[in-house]
Amino acid sequence: MFTSPDQTQYLRFSLDQMVYTVRQRCGRQLAIEAPTNADVVSTVPESATPAALGYAQQSGLPYIEVLCKNRYVGRTFIQPNTRLRQLGVAKKFGALTDNFAGKRVVLIDDSIVRGNTISPIIKLLKEAGATEVHIRVASPPIRYPCYMGINIPTKEELIANKPEFQDIAGYIGADSVQYLTVEGLILAVQGGISSKDKDEMISNNKSSSRVGHCTACLTGKYPVELEW
Repeated sequence: MFTSPDQTQYLRFSLDQMVYTVRQRCGRQLAIEAPTNADVVSTVPESATPAALGYAQQSGLPYIEVLCKNRYVGRTFIQPNTRLRQLGVAKKFGALTDNFAGKRVVLIDDSIVRGNTISPIIKLLKEAGATEVHIRVASPPIRYPCYMGINIPTKEELIANKPEFQDIAGYIGADSVQYLTVEGLILAVQGGISSKDKDEMISNNKSSSRVGHCTACLTGKYPVELEW
């Protein structure tokens, strides 16, 4: 079926809007599950911004920006080693000191994979005047590799599987760290799916009677049998 440029643009906009809304609901659910005594809410730009806005709305705390992003530095997640990732973070962000000096900051991130890029950010904020930095993560801990096309490292590299995870706040230099639960994530993702939409999705997928989402990297329960 032919899709016009206008239709393609509309579909892309609709998908972007859907992703934004789900991330915002994750932030709202995170505020319910992991409230914080703090003064302001902020984000690790930019993918975590919708979740931070949702957290702020649900908690009643003001949302402010504490980091400015250098748009000429690429993603640090894909750098091949820890040293390069940390150097990338140092170049990628600057602190907006006037916005948060003397305040307790709740910093929302969308995930913590290895745990070595969030640490320089916390250090940057504290050196710039934040009295406390509390990390809230708008996804559950990532414990398993993804074999569905996402570049996630081996199980041994993931911070959630290391001994340091038992005191991850101390390990990364935060005052506290809490994650969204798997149940909270599913609730947020499915929150916008009506019963009619679910029935339609099931009818279009004759091989299954369920409407679900892959949580393999969080639970280890893969939707297909793995073959080695």
